[in-house]
Parts: sequence; C-alpha cells; structure tokens
Amino acid sequence: MKRDALLVYLENIGHPAGGVINQVEPVRLEMPWRTKHNVIDCGVFLMRHMETYKGVTGKAWECGFSNECTNAGEITYKQRKEIDDLRHKYIMKMLLSDANTHRSFVETDVAKYKKLSADEKQNLEAAAFDAIKGRLDN
Repeated sequence: MKRDALLVYLENIGHPAGGVINQVEPVRLEMPWRTKHNVIDCGVFLMRHMETYKGVTGKAWECGFSNECTNAGEITYKQRKEIDDLRHKYIMKMLLSDANTHRSFVETDVAKYKKLSADEKQNLEAAAFDAIKGRLDN
C-alpha cells in the first residue's frame, strides 16, 4: 500500500522510476537492533536511520543501537536508554531550530522552568506524565 502511494506520486511528477518501481520487490533488511516489543518509537528509528545510513547494507551498517533483547530473549533496556537520548536530541534540535517560528516562546518557557524549585519541576513532570497517560488510555 505504501509502495502504491509512492508509485502514484512518482508517476504524477513524471519521475523515470515511476514505471519501474512497480516491478521491484521490497526487501526487508535484517538489522540486529530490530525490535519485537517496541511499537511506538518508529519515528526515532527512522530519524536515526536517516542520520546514519551511508549506503552500506547488511551487517556493515552500524547506527549505534544496541539489540533490544539478549540472545536468550530478555529485554536489556540499553536500547531504551539510547532511544530516550535520541528523542531528547531530536526534539531539542527541532524546538531550538532557527526554522521554528515559535522558538522564542520555547526559550522563554525554558528560562521560566529553570527558575522553578525542584518540587515545582517534579509536580509539572508528574502532571505532564498523567496528561500523556490519559491521552494514551483513550
């Protein structure tokens, strides 16, 4: 289905690959860091893949992710930390980008946040967590 949308787009803009891509069989790469349990971080994986892919395929491609599980199938949580670090990196780059038309509001809010006490910060983080959890539960 996704390939069909790409095909229609390429044909609409007159790209030469438009007539060929329909005959290409997609190949799913076997990457050691692929996940079975994480179904929500596809955007982080996509951005990291775009950031690190240099045309090398197979086992030679290294994007910096640890395996999700040990060989025995136990979740290691090391990859979880790597994903969280990247999520922070990417959101900071987006929020503080010169292209962000609301950057000044973000900077103002950050300055206000820095002035809060530890208790106030903890209360805000708890409220944010509850709000996110509430949206996920619906």
